[in-house]
Amino acid sequence: MKLSRGTAPFLALLLATATYAVENVKVDGEAKLWYQTGNKSIDSFDMFRQESTVGQAALEVGVKADLYSGLKGNVRGIVLDSLGLQDDYIQDISSAGAGYEHGSYYKTQIWISEANLDYKISNTSVIAGRQTLNTPLLFTERWNASYNTFDAVVVINNDIPKTTLVAGYVAQHNGGAHAGNATEIVAFPSTTMHSGEFYGFGSTYDGTRVTDAEKGAYFFGAMIKPIDKLVANLWYYDVNSIHKAYWVDAEYKISNLIFGVQNSGIDRALSSADDAMITAAMVGCTIDKLSVDFAYSTTDEGNAGTATIVNTATGDKSKAYTQSVFQDGAMVGTRDTTAWRVNAGYKFDPVKLSASVQNTKQDSSTSMKEGTELDLIATANIAKLVDLTGMYIHRDVDMKTARDFQQNAVRLIASVKF
Repeated sequence: MKLSRGTAPFLALLLATATYAVENVKVDGEAKLWYQTGNKSIDSFDMFRQESTVGQAALEVGVKADLYSGLKGNVRGIVLDSLGLQDDYIQDISSAGAGYEHGSYYKTQIWISEANLDYKISNTSVIAGRQTLNTPLLFTERWNASYNTFDAVVVINNDIPKTTLVAGYVAQHNGGAHAGNATEIVAFPSTTMHSGEFYGFGSTYDGTRVTDAEKGAYFFGAMIKPIDKLVANLWYYDVNSIHKAYWVDAEYKISNLIFGVQNSGIDRALSSADDAMITAAMVGCTIDKLSVDFAYSTTDEGNAGTATIVNTATGDKSKAYTQSVFQDGAMVGTRDTTAWRVNAGYKFDPVKLSASVQNTKQDSSTSMKEGTELDLIATANIAKLVDLTGMYIHRDVDMKTARDFQQNAVRLIASVKF
C-alpha cells in the first residue's frame, strides 16, 4: 500500500491527535460485489461469457471520532480484489485498472481513500486532507467498485442567511480520467487509478503510466435559497493552466412539480480551442410513490479542441439532467450534442423500480451519429444493511462511418454494510 505525499501528513496528524482523549468512535464498512456482462451485435461475444464480462470485489472500512471540541477525524481504506474470477468468469476488473505495474493487474489493491480532519467553529467548517467532493464539475463517483477522492482543503461558511459559501483547493486526485483497463475488450472506464495512485490535474496517461503534471485546482461556490422551495447554485473553477469553468443551476418546487435549469461553460487555456457550453432543462412530477421527469440538453458547436463538460476528475459522469448509464456525461457534454431523457420511477418498500429512455445526437462527432438508450433499474434495501441493484441497458447506435450496432448489458451489484 502506497502513501501519497498528500496523505502521509494527515495520517500522522490523526495519529498524533489520537493519543489524546478520543470520543464517539464509530467504525463502519461495506463489502461489495460488482458484476457486468454485455455484448454488441457487431461482435462475436455472447453475454454471460468470460470475454464479455467485468467484475470485482471491494471492501471498505472506516473510522470516525471526535478528537477535540469541534474537531473530528476520519480515516477510510479500501481493498479491491478480483477473487480469482479472471481464471474462468471475468475478462476485466471493473475499476482501478489503469496505470497498473506489469503483472499486477489482477492483484489485490489497497489504499487510503479518505484521511481528513474536520474542524468547525461557529458557522464555519474546515475540512483538510483526503476527502470526497460533491460539486458540479469536480466530484466523487460511487457507481463503480471503487470511488475517487481528492487531497484538498475545503472551507464551508453559513454566516449569510439562506446561503452556504464554499471555497476549496485540490492538490491532487486519483480519478481514472479516460484511462481504460488492461484488456479493453469491454472498454470499461477505470474510475480510479490502479492502487488508488494520486496525481495532479493536467497529467497524461500513455496507456502504461501517468506523467504527473502536479497542477492543482481552485473552486468557489454559493448555494442560495432566496425564497421558499427555490434553490440556486453558483460555482467557479480554476484548474491551473488548464481551464476555467463555471456552473449555474436552479430548481423550483411547487406542489408536486419540480422545474430545473442548468448552464455550464469551460474556457480551455488553448488559443485554438473554442469555449464549451451546455444548457439543460428538466420538469418533473411526483404523485405518491410515482415520479416522472423529462429533460433536454444542448451544447454549443465548438471546434475539435472544445472541452467536454463532465467531471474533471474522471472525464466520465456528469451532473447534467440528460445523462444515462452508458450515454453519460462524456457523451451529453460533448460539443454539438443534443440529448433528451424521459424517466419514470416507482417506490414500494424496500424496492424501487425505474425505467428511462434517452436519445443523444452528435452532429460533429467523427464516430457516433445518434444513440438511443433504454435503462431498466431495480434497487432494494434490506434491513438497512444489504443493498441490491440490478440493471438492464440496451442501446441502438447509428455511427458516422463505422457499422451501426445494438448493445445489451446486465449489471448486478450487491453490498453489505456493517
